Amino acid sequence: MAKEYWVYVNTSMKKAQLHTSKCSACKFGRVLKSDAAFSNDWWEGPFDSREKGWEGAQKAATQVGGAPSKCMMCRP
Repeated sequence: MAKEYWVYVNTSMKKAQLHTSKCSACKFGRVLKSDAAFSNDWWEGPFDSREKGWEGAQKAATQVGGAPSKCMMCRP
C-alpha cells in the first residue's frame, strides 16, 4: 500500500497540519479530539503524495485564516 497523507484542519488554532496516514495522531484520518473546543475541526484526505497533501494543507489553512504546518511526530 502506498503512503497516504491527511490534513487535520484545526479551526480554533487556525491551522492545517499535514500527517502521514500511519501517524498515531492521524490513523488514516479517524482520530478526532473529543473536547467541545475541537468540534468544528475535520480531516481532509487521503492525498496520494506529499505534494498534494501539502497543497491541501495550504488550501485548508487559507479557509480557516491560518498557516499550514507539518506534524512533528510523523514528519511528513
